[in-house]
Amino acid sequence: MFHDKTFLITGAASGIGRLMALEFARRGAAIVVVDINGEGAAAVAAEVEKTGARAWAFRADLTDLAQIEVLPAQVHAAAGRIDGLVNNAGIVFGGAFDSVPLAQHLLTYRVNIDAMVALTHVFLPDLMASREAHLVNIASAAGFLGVPYGTTYASSKWAAVGFSESLRQELIERGVDNIAVTTVCPGYIDTGMFDGIRMPSLFKPMTPAFIVSKIIEGIAARAAFVKEPFIVKTTDWLRAVLPLRLQVRTAQITGLADSMRHWKGRKSA
Repeated sequence: MFHDKTFLITGAASGIGRLMALEFARRGAAIVVVDINGEGAAAVAAEVEKTGARAWAFRADLTDLAQIEVLPAQVHAAAGRIDGLVNNAGIVFGGAFDSVPLAQHLLTYRVNIDAMVALTHVFLPDLMASREAHLVNIASAAGFLGVPYGTTYASSKWAAVGFSESLRQELIERGVDNIAVTTVCPGYIDTGMFDGIRMPSLFKPMTPAFIVSKIIEGIAARAAFVKEPFIVKTTDWLRAVLPLRLQVRTAQITGLADSMRHWKGRKSA
């Protein structure tokens, strides 16, 4: 899936985006690094090239639709058509809903879901034209659970899950079988985004290397979902079986209910 393919990865100047760029490159992929941090994107592209793979860096503010709309032409001029799109860029803000500035709530949606939809829309023709293409959307375990003190983050990830599933099923209905859609739903990853949280008892922080290895496995298997750690795989079943009152009580007992109350982590993926 990776050899001789070109993958565009957003939010790739740091965190799991950077690590995906390097690991995909080691498997033979060319990498297009996109990030609002232009210098960081260029640095990661240089790292990728040291592996022997081709790489290009683009600075783009994904809250600006105009910048997204011109990105395909820029990428095509430099790297040609892409075969894989990884919507990885994301932000998070924590705290009581009414104490978090409204601008931060709305920014969360603009980065976490609006940009995902827009990028998928403008690059879908590339994926359609590829013999074997892949769309990877980074969501979260929060896409299956209500997360107090992280209301817009969690709900943006619910939207990401719904968008990915709806598009995946639409492509099946349209007879488009060359594009696989994988939705990645991890628990807490130790990237700094969630510094200050109180870790729920059912979750353990995962290393970026671990989740990237699982993403690679998911892409290779053309899996619909990557859910880690194991507890995330049970969320659908638990929501179906447990009464709502017991779901709320379980969240309180495990510490999930107030895990985001004291969030203070950095604000980029």
